[in-house]
Amino acid sequence: MSYSAQRRRPGIIVDERFEGRSLEVHTVDGEKLVGLVDEVASLELGMLVEGDAVVVERGAILYMVTGLTDIHGVAEGCEKELVLDEEFVGRDLVIRLINGAEIRGRLIKVARHEIGVAQENRAVIIPRSAISFVRIHRG
Repeated sequence: MSYSAQRRRPGIIVDERFEGRSLEVHTVDGEKLVGLVDEVASLELGMLVEGDAVVVERGAILYMVTGLTDIHGVAEGCEKELVLDEEFVGRDLVIRLINGAEIRGRLIKVARHEIGVAQENRAVIIPRSAISFVRIHRG
């Protein structure tokens, strides 16, 4: 097992591979933080935002925006306790967030605690805890 594989956190998309990358984080209270990911932990993200160190609680994240090419590979399988799993990758969907906002796009990655949605040239990563419901289009 390689060193990088040992550090990866199962069940999440935003892991140590995002360190040094730009990330836009939207929080449940309406804050938008844009900066570089400095450190990734199970419960928090450390970022550099406008020269300041900012620690974001994962539970406060509504969604994150990054470049489409920043979504890496295949996530670990989702247990059968989740309905929205790998079988839906490639499908168009509408996600209603807990604040009432909607995100539309194509499902590109599924992990136990987060999902990734493509929107034109960007990727939106949404914690499952921020999702009210998902409408999957037929097709």
